Amino acid sequence: MLIDYHLHTVYSHHAVGTIDDYLRRAKELGIQEVCFTEHISRQYLSEELKRQLPYTWMREEELELYLRDVKDAGERTSLNVRVGLETDYFAGFEQELGRFLASLPVDYVLGVVHLLPMYGFRYVMDVKDEPVRFLLTYFDYVRKAVESGLFDSMAHINLGWQAVPWPEGADGQLVEDALSAVVASARKQDMCLEVNTRAFNFEGCGTREAYERFLRLIADYGVPITLGSDAHNPKEVGRNYPEALRTLAYYGIKEAAAFVQRQRHMVPLAAVVVR
Repeated sequence: MLIDYHLHTVYSHHAVGTIDDYLRRAKELGIQEVCFTEHISRQYLSEELKRQLPYTWMREEELELYLRDVKDAGERTSLNVRVGLETDYFAGFEQELGRFLASLPVDYVLGVVHLLPMYGFRYVMDVKDEPVRFLLTYFDYVRKAVESGLFDSMAHINLGWQAVPWPEGADGQLVEDALSAVVASARKQDMCLEVNTRAFNFEGCGTREAYERFLRLIADYGVPITLGSDAHNPKEVGRNYPEALRTLAYYGIKEAAAFVQRQRHMVPLAAVVVR
């Protein structure tokens, strides 16, 4: 089965294409199930924190319309269509976020660390710091997000090693141990980690070696994955799937998680993109 659990539309205000545009592209590729994961507004945060954040993404008044539009689109297609949110983690607001998410009719919540308070809430890919210090800080914050238990999966944690080079020698092992702690925490929480296929573009400082280190840890700990293209344009639906699916199979990862009303079930992964 082919699924894509990370799609953005015009609702994110930095993506293009309507919900129906994405569904048409998914059908062309033989993808049977999709989940839209628009960036959430920050209704659960204090006004003081909101003022410090550089991005708005989906506006607060659009959330109800987005949820309805995805539901309506699902009734017009033979594809399985799920509604999700990509939700930033901010330490100290766990209870507020938990109550907010519990009030929403969503199938899937994808956690993410885009913005780190210790770096003035700059986007992680824009942070300039010594690699070991940055990666240890980033992975520690991601681990706290996992341990919060608020999310069904954590999105693209490869952003950390795209922002700075992976250190060599003893420093590299120190960083790998920190990444291993994230994966171990996901295992303990029985939570998924995302294989984001945009990572196979190997942007910034990202390398195949670093990403395969991550996949090896996922396989070793037996952590379930979610699979998504992080498409911000209909043309990006299912991006890099042939290479990603071959790589996952190499590491013995043969299924991915899908969700209905935040209840997980595992589906076998197809070996190739159908069309």
